Amino acid sequence: MTTTPRAEASARPVRNEAGAPPTPPPPGAAGPPAAGPLRALWQRTVPARWLAPGTLLIAAVIVFPAIYMVGMSFVEINRIGLTDGFAGLQNYRNLFAEDELPGVVGNTLLWVVVVVGLTVLASLALAQFLAKDFFGRRLVRLALIVPWATSLVMTATVWRFIYEGGNGLLNRLLMDLKILDSPVDWYKDPDIAFYSLMAVGIITSIPFTAYVLLSGLQTIPAELTEAAKIDGAGAWTTWRRVTLPMLRPSLTVALVLNMLHVFNAFALIWVIMGKTAGNHADTSVTFMYKIAFTGRLDTGEAAALGVLNVIAISILVAVLIRLLRGRGPDAPGRPYGTERPGSAAAEALGHRTRLAGAALARAVRPVTGPLAAGWRRVRHIGLPLAGLCVALFFLAPYVAMFLGSLKTDAELFQVPADYLPDDWAWSNYADVWDKIPLASYFRVSLVVALVSTAVVLLIAAPAAFILARTNFRGRGAFLGLVLVSQMFPAVALLIGLYREAVFTGGIHSYWFIIAVNCAFNVAFAIWILHTQFASIPVEIDEAAMLDGLGRFRIMVRMALPLAAPALITVTIFTFIQVWNEFVVSLTVFNEPTENRVPLTVGVQQFVGLYETNYQYLFAASLMAIVPAVILFALIERYLVSGLTKGSTK
Repeated sequence: MTTTPRAEASARPVRNEAGAPPTPPPPGAAGPPAAGPLRALWQRTVPARWLAPGTLLIAAVIVFPAIYMVGMSFVEINRIGLTDGFAGLQNYRNLFAEDELPGVVGNTLLWVVVVVGLTVLASLALAQFLAKDFFGRRLVRLALIVPWATSLVMTATVWRFIYEGGNGLLNRLLMDLKILDSPVDWYKDPDIAFYSLMAVGIITSIPFTAYVLLSGLQTIPAELTEAAKIDGAGAWTTWRRVTLPMLRPSLTVALVLNMLHVFNAFALIWVIMGKTAGNHADTSVTFMYKIAFTGRLDTGEAAALGVLNVIAISILVAVLIRLLRGRGPDAPGRPYGTERPGSAAAEALGHRTRLAGAALARAVRPVTGPLAAGWRRVRHIGLPLAGLCVALFFLAPYVAMFLGSLKTDAELFQVPADYLPDDWAWSNYADVWDKIPLASYFRVSLVVALVSTAVVLLIAAPAAFILARTNFRGRGAFLGLVLVSQMFPAVALLIGLYREAVFTGGIHSYWFIIAVNCAFNVAFAIWILHTQFASIPVEIDEAAMLDGLGRFRIMVRMALPLAAPALITVTIFTFIQVWNEFVVSLTVFNEPTENRVPLTVGVQQFVGLYETNYQYLFAASLMAIVPAVILFALIERYLVSGLTKGSTK
C-alpha cells in the first residue's frame, strides 16, 4: 500500500519542544488510541512509570539513608545500637570535643587540596601527551587501564608491600640508587605516613582524570588550533587561548568527580593504615568509620560527622562549579579568565597582556628556538620512549605484585628485599585455594556483580530512553535526583546505610548489598545510555510508529541495537564497579559462617597485625584483577566516547 506525500505528512507525529515525537500508540496499534480518560491517563503516566524503578531505588538507598543519618545525629544511641532518646546537639558537641578532630580536619583539607590539585595538573599533561600520535600510544593507554580497572583494595595492598620497611621494594630501590642510606618506615612512621598515602592517592587518581581530559581534547575542532597557528600564535598561546577554554567542561567534570572520589577515599587509607594505631593518617571518612565500628561504637557521633562530611563536600563542589563557570571564555581570542570586554580597563589590560606575552616570547626565543628545532628532529623517537616510561611507571606496582606472588615467605621478608624470586613458587596459585575459602569468595562476588549489573540495565535503559525521547514535567527533577545520587558515594552515607540495613533486616543479605550496588551505579548507566539514545535520529522512532510499533518495542527493537556500544560499556563498567566494591560489603555483608563474604573483603584475611602473607594475597588478587582489566580494556574506546559526550552536556 502506498501513501501520498500529503497523507504521509498528516500521519507523521508532530515533535514536541525537545524535538522528540509525542507518546506513541500502544504496542500493535495502527493508529491513535481510542479516546477515553483511562487511556489518556495511561499515556500521560508513561514517563512516570518508566522512571519509577530508578526513582524508588535512589530514594530508598540514597535519599532515605541520608535523611536517616541526619536524624541519627540528634539521637543518643548506645553501644548495642538501641536508641536512648533525643540528644539534641550533644553528638555534635561530643564530636567537636574530640582531641583528634583538629588533626583529622587538617589531614582532610591537605588530602583534598594536594591530591586533587596535583592529580589534575599531572592528568592535564598526560592527556595532552596521549592526544599526540606516536608509536605505542595504544600500549600507554592500556597501561592506564590497569590501575583504573583494579580494585583500590588490591592496589592499596601492593603499595603497602612496596612501602614495607627493610624488606620493602621502594627502600631497596632507593638504597641501590644511593638516595637513601637506611630503610624508611613509609606507612608506619607518623611523620611521613600521610604523605606516603597522598602519593598513592595521586597515582591512582590520574588514570580516570587523564581519560576524562583526553575525551575533552578530542571534542576540540582541529580547525581552531590550525587557525591560531595561522595567526602566528605559539604552542603556549594556542593552549592558553584555545585549548584550555574549550576544555572547561571536561575540566569541570574531572575536578568535581576527583574531589568526590578523593574526599570520600576509604579503601586506600584503610587497607594501608587500618591496623596501625593512632589517627595521624586519618581523614574525616576513616575517622567516622572508627567512631562507628571500632572502639567506641558510637553511631550517633559518627552520624554527626557523616552529616558534616556531606555538607562540606556539597559546599566544595558548589564553589568549584561556580568558580569554573565564572572563568569561561567570554569572547573568541580573549585570554582565558580575563575581564569582560567593553570597558577601557579591560581593553587596556588585554593590550598590556598581549604586549607582555610578545615580549616574553621574544626574550625566550633564543633558548626555545633551538630546543624546539632539536625536539622536532628526535620527536619520532622521544615520544615512544616517553610513552614507554609512562606505561612502565603505572604497571610497575602490578609487576611487583606478580613477582611477589611467586616468592616464598623467606624471600618476602628478606632484608634487603630481592627484586626477583630465587625459587619461582608457582605452587602459591594452587595453595591459596586451600588457605582460605577462595572459591566461595569468587562465587559470592560473581553472584552479586551479575545480578546487580542485570538490575542496573533493566532500570537504566527505559529511564535513559524516556529522558532522551520526551520532554515532560518532572524531567528536570529526575535529572537532578540522578546528579545528587552521583555526587555521594556509598561511604559518605555509610552510617545511614548501616542503620537502614539493621532496620530492614538487610545485614548479610544478598538483596540489600545488591540494592546498594545498583543504586550507586544506576546514575552512571543512565548518563551513558541517555547520551547514546539522544544521538540516535528521532526519524527512526517516527518510522517505527508508522509501522505500528509502541514505545517499548521501539526501544527494544530499534534503539537498543543502535546503542550497543553504550550497553556494552555500561554492562562491563557496572560489573567491575560492583566486583571491586569494598566498604559497604565490609560493613553489612561480611558473614563467614554463612559464606557471605565477597572477594575484596575475604582476601584481607591474609593481612595480619604482625605478619601479612603477601604471596597468597597477591595470587588471589591477580586472579581477581586480570579478568577485570581485560573487560575494561575491551570497552576503553567506547568509554572515551561516552565520557566525550557526557562532558559536553
